[in-house]
Amino acid sequence: MNDDHAQLLAELRTLAETALDRLEPILQRAAAPHPPADAAGEPAGAGQWSGCTWCPVCALAALIRGEQHDLVTLLAGQASVLIAVLRQILDEHTDHDPSGPGAPEPGPGDGGSNTEPDGGPAFEPITITFKR
Repeated sequence: MNDDHAQLLAELRTLAETALDRLEPILQRAAAPHPPADAAGEPAGAGQWSGCTWCPVCALAALIRGEQHDLVTLLAGQASVLIAVLRQILDEHTDHDPSGPGAPEPGPGDGGSNTEPDGGPAFEPITITFKR
């Protein structure tokens, strides 16, 4: 892999990690159950959505109001799992970059480059026979 591709991959990886870092706290707040009463002593159930529990419009309205909604909690929990999986994938590909320094040269049949040591193309003639 040339330096331009390596730099692009590093920048994309950094961008993905930054996006995940910013999304994760938001999703954790949305997925966390609210306590029954807050520090101001509001009664239990304050901040809890009292409308339907399945409608995406009601979920959005509850999210905007800062209220707890079952659908938002479910989706935020699933998104948190997805973020964890994406972080694991990023970590695996960061640590085990097969094209990094010290990587073995691809052998025949490994899908490696089709060039001679001097940089010229290495073509292997094949015979094609048509039968009628």
